[in-house]
Amino acid sequence: WMMKYINLCQDIDECQNNNGGCHTNAICTNIEGSRKCRCRIGFRGNGFQCDDVNECLNQGMCHWNATCTNNPGSYVCTCNAGYKGNGNYLCLDVDECSETPRVCSSLLGYRGCKNLPGSYRCTCNSGYESNGRSCVDIDECAGNFCSLFADCVNTMGSYQCTCNRGFVGNGLTCADINECNAENECHPTAACINRLGSYECSCLDGFVGDGRLCEDIDECATLNICPVTTTCVNTGGSYYCDCGTGFIFNNSECHDLDECLARRCSPYASCTNSPGSFSCQCMTGYRGDGFTCVDVDEWDTCHSRATCTNFIGDFLCSCQEGFKGDGFSCLDVDECSLSNTTCPSFSTCINSPGAYCACDLGYDGDGLTCSDIDECQSENICPENETECVNIPGSFSCVCKQGYTLNGTQCVGKTLFFFFSNKMYLI
Repeated sequence: WMMKYINLCQDIDECQNNNGGCHTNAICTNIEGSRKCRCRIGFRGNGFQCDDVNECLNQGMCHWNATCTNNPGSYVCTCNAGYKGNGNYLCLDVDECSETPRVCSSLLGYRGCKNLPGSYRCTCNSGYESNGRSCVDIDECAGNFCSLFADCVNTMGSYQCTCNRGFVGNGLTCADINECNAENECHPTAACINRLGSYECSCLDGFVGDGRLCEDIDECATLNICPVTTTCVNTGGSYYCDCGTGFIFNNSECHDLDECLARRCSPYASCTNSPGSFSCQCMTGYRGDGFTCVDVDEWDTCHSRATCTNFIGDFLCSCQEGFKGDGFSCLDVDECSLSNTTCPSFSTCINSPGAYCACDLGYDGDGLTCSDIDECQSENICPENETECVNIPGSFSCVCKQGYTLNGTQCVGKTLFFFFSNKMYLI
């Protein structure tokens, strides 16, 4: 007989016991007589050792507006705040201003809502600032916007700058007021001293008080302030020691006052100083009391044939032309007796007081200039009807008119004429 052998060996499924010895993050696959270990998706290794794969290290795994979160064997893409979508390939901006109407506070200072990529911003009016979700007043006074010389008062949405007393300006810029240039409370006998934002009053020397009220100090009330030979005279803010008229107090002594140095006399007077006094006397050629001197016009001092020329404080006498002398006595000059004396044409040298040339007969002038006399201008110089007058240098002639004839020295007619030299005789 033949014996048959039956195969009684069966495959053992190792994967049933402790995952076949594979890693917990691996898949065990049974094969005949053995098993196979393979890391799960999201892990890497040899199956016996599997490490998580960090997918978030790979760029572009999620949308650019999403955040990648790694998980063991996997990852999750989540859109960032302000965006919505699946995170993997879609993340849209959320318009908070329209989707949430009251996302910004509507209290004082609110201006509006402005959508931003992935966010939003609450806008505020001038004078307010956003704290993210609402508007709050800006304290401008904390920012020192006002001048150093101004008070700042913060108000809702604004502020107010007011210059301090003693300053002028808009509060942002303040300038010191010089109270000394305007009406102030200082006394007339006090000095005004301007200070920054204020002023001070200080009584002048010789006065006492707080500057608003100043009283004169009577220095003469102080004993022996002046020498016994003088009199103390109090004045506003001072005093002086009076030595009397004509004297001056200097270096604690009385000295004669030289009034002549003060030129108290007239400029046309001489000054004579004397102890305690002086005298003024007008100079020659002037008259007056010495304090006032007027020029003396000496016109009646010269000769009657002289010309008087007056000067300030003096005069000059000059004999007239044709006379000689010192002006106080003038004698006629006989020019005809001088060899160099000549008279012009139609004149003859005939001495007279102050002159010497006389025009010839038939000429007229001053002797130095002579002109012919036109005798024909005189009426009836020639007989009427028969004659007419003809002027000639130094004389004239009567000639017969037309229709008459000259017969010797006669014009034949009703009347007979005889001519002798420059004269005509009727017969």
